[in-house]
Amino acid sequence: MAEAGNSFSTVVIDPGHGGFDRGGIPGQQVPEKMVALDTALRLEKILLRAGLRTVMTRTRDIFVPLSVRSAIANAQRDAIFVSIHYNASPRRSAHGIETYSENNRGAVLAARIQRQIISRVSTENRGVRAAEYYVLRNCRLPAVLVECGFLTNPGEAQLALRPAYREEVAEQIAAGIIEQRQFAFPPLVRTHRPGRLVHRNKKHRKIAISARLGDPSPTYPTVKES
Repeated sequence: MAEAGNSFSTVVIDPGHGGFDRGGIPGQQVPEKMVALDTALRLEKILLRAGLRTVMTRTRDIFVPLSVRSAIANAQRDAIFVSIHYNASPRRSAHGIETYSENNRGAVLAARIQRQIISRVSTENRGVRAAEYYVLRNCRLPAVLVECGFLTNPGEAQLALRPAYREEVAEQIAAGIIEQRQFAFPPLVRTHRPGRLVHRNKKHRKIAISARLGDPSPTYPTVKES
């Protein structure tokens, strides 16, 4: 059970992609799967120090199907779901941070996380957005997906390779999560049609496609460890 006065006691942390699924788009130099995992592991440490229970959908470079990620989340009680990603675009100039939710309960958490990140990270505030990503729409928990910068933007890609940047992003995501603990979530209002799956762009369609095909994993640059 959740502690008295707190709206949840567990955070399910979902590092995007993994294994053969590198994330991002063709030609992208920095692998999303590695910086997402490192950021997620940093977030876990911060939340544990704050007294929260955490559940990771992966802790190493392996592929976890989207359905399994959702199932891991739905097996938890008094929990929220936070998926960590980095963005990509064919436009190298695209930059900034944005946080997604699928329904009104997730939107409350997304707004707190987005506000905390933008208060410390100097980049474009791309705001809180709605999307019917698989892991969001199939979670029965309040769920968000954080895009922590564009790996196709030369400047943000270099930042993402720095341990200090990933630590700062993790700290601010944690700050939004900890702030939300003191507030109740609103009653759920569904915003999608049952049985309907919508992906925002080719990047996220590729997640579902590669889950079926089992693409082999190439070699990528090493993420610097602190």
